Amino acid sequence: MKLLRTYGFSLTLIFSILAGLLLGKFYPEIARNLRPLGDLFLNLIFMVIVPLVFFTLSSAISSSVTPGKLSPLSWAMTGVFLMTSTVAAATSLAFMLVVSPTPGAGIIMTSLPLEPVPSLLTQAVKALTVSDFPELISRKSMLPLIVFSVTVGLATLSRKEKGAPFAAFLASGAQVFARTVEYIMYLAPVGLMAWFAATVVDTGDKLATAYVSVFFSYYSFAVSYFFLGFTLYAYMAGRLPAITSFWKQMLNPSLTAVGTCSSMATMPINLEAAPRMGVPPEVCALVIPVGAALHKDGSVIGGVLKILFAMSLFHRELTIHSMLMTVGVAVLVGVVVGAIPSGGMIGEMLILSLFGFPPETLPLLAVISVIIDPLATLLNATGDNVAAMMVARITNGNLWRVTPEQNSRQEFQG
Repeated sequence: MKLLRTYGFSLTLIFSILAGLLLGKFYPEIARNLRPLGDLFLNLIFMVIVPLVFFTLSSAISSSVTPGKLSPLSWAMTGVFLMTSTVAAATSLAFMLVVSPTPGAGIIMTSLPLEPVPSLLTQAVKALTVSDFPELISRKSMLPLIVFSVTVGLATLSRKEKGAPFAAFLASGAQVFARTVEYIMYLAPVGLMAWFAATVVDTGDKLATAYVSVFFSYYSFAVSYFFLGFTLYAYMAGRLPAITSFWKQMLNPSLTAVGTCSSMATMPINLEAAPRMGVPPEVCALVIPVGAALHKDGSVIGGVLKILFAMSLFHRELTIHSMLMTVGVAVLVGVVVGAIPSGGMIGEMLILSLFGFPPETLPLLAVISVIIDPLATLLNATGDNVAAMMVARITNGNLWRVTPEQNSRQEFQG
């Protein structure tokens, strides 16, 4: 029963997609007639994206702590989060280019218009800004919208008492649009079934084969990253004693992450496990909660896979520039996933916007989120513990020259 509560909706979506695949294969005429239901679901999603991003992101920033200089601990945490996310993105990109460089190969998608590639500076300006406010209120301007939302949140926070009424408005709007998304997602099983049924008519059986490739690519790398990557990070934090402390306490957080598919649900277990790994209380109190929201190595790896999948659908050439952009966007997607409710969907919209993929790519990427969810959550949640160990090493020195119990006694006596 607990398993059904945790994975019930994801399983429903998987069965709906499978039903759509079968319907498209054996009853193509019915599948074509059902396409408007899929378009309806997509249109509802597109309609709510802009206000959802604006209110949730602006509200999250405007309701944060009083602005001031970041402490050394905060700087260390930020650096560690960026480092592990970048390593996850770069190494997963290298792995997938060797193992499965074209995960969606063979599927013919022809609706993407070909455009000349602008210079790097021109592309940066276009990616971050728009020429007029009405252009900002568009799902095609996701990154400018995020920049605008962050700016509004910071401006509201800086006004303190005078900005409090507007901050309350932003918080209320965030709650309203989060609930709106919940309403729309009730239609997801029917919408995705109809959309995939119609898509199979166009792509044939190769769509299912592509998702099998996606599954093996992600899980192969994610398992390797979990054991090898986290062991390396623990070694960087405190050599062999830190590795021993880390893995000795990892069972409960790992089981909780896989069992709940929630970083937030794993956070209390991490707060119990990290001190036993030798992490000081002040480091745990900051890194674990913030990491549960913003530190998402599993989502970063998923972002790389989604970009490669979409690029292979439209036969995009993978250049040095596009690979660097893939790493940067994947890291950004990992942050967006944690910072905003329904962040996975918004992260996928960000990929569409920055790479210029057409709207019908969204459901294809959304399915990848469902496929990778358990292992992505494992990396997202448990990675906060090893990140806390590295932050402790930077700010407090090598704590693993003594046992965690001895360290705790010394702190208490001090």
